[in-house]
Amino acid sequence: MTLGYSRMLYLEFTTRADVSTWLRCHQHAFEYFGGVPEEILHDNLKTAVLSRGAGGKIHWNARYLDFALYYGFTPYPCKPYRAQTKGKVERMVGYVRQNFWVGTHFVDLDDLNGQGLEWLANVANVRLHGTTGVPPLSRMAEETLHPLPPQRFDTSLLTHRRAGRGCTVHYRGNVYSVPAQHAQQMLLLRETEDGRLGIYTAEQILIAEHRLLSGRFQRCLLPEHYAGLPRSAPRQPALLARQVAPDLRDLAPQVEVRPLSLYAQLLEGDHE
Repeated sequence: MTLGYSRMLYLEFTTRADVSTWLRCHQHAFEYFGGVPEEILHDNLKTAVLSRGAGGKIHWNARYLDFALYYGFTPYPCKPYRAQTKGKVERMVGYVRQNFWVGTHFVDLDDLNGQGLEWLANVANVRLHGTTGVPPLSRMAEETLHPLPPQRFDTSLLTHRRAGRGCTVHYRGNVYSVPAQHAQQMLLLRETEDGRLGIYTAEQILIAEHRLLSGRFQRCLLPEHYAGLPRSAPRQPALLARQVAPDLRDLAPQVEVRPLSLYAQLLEGDHE
């Protein structure tokens, strides 16, 4: 994100491109700049513009529109196929590739974004800008930004899952327990930015909360979710088998045990 007057730059790398991730990047940029711009110019990506109707009418992504209303900025999508409309940002993409990305080594996403923030502070936002002739940071005081609201907009990832008979739901390759009374119900899952997974009923009542598991094929089962369930009775056929088996052995005929040499002798006698 680039501020139009000062040319202050914010940079963040992600591994996902869903609407929640995109909104979080906006939040992080607002917090980095210390305020919210009055207008934001962007592409026609689906996280913002679902489609354009007759006469160019814009059908907004409802969640993005709620986000814009919450922070008080006016969104402006570029005309289709006219990326040059937002040339200030497009030029910064090339600048990042040439000045930051080349030769960068990192161990994970947090490490990469940490290096990105250092580069912004020590290089990008203190350099003499080619157009303004002054460092972007020196013009920040003249930017007209609206103050941040007291609380963040909720950017949780939302999805629905049906709980199984085993009182669990599957999410991102892992298994999480829910209270037994909600087995086989359709539930709402809310993944927060701080790595928590909240599970809600259709009426938006929180019934379970887990720390989000990393990796795949893991289970997070809380004992209290299974409290009060009756213990399974032993299977009747297996119980009967254990009771009957000794009697059957007693009834089996007694077989005399002979040495193998005796059978060898009998075979030799047959050949004679």
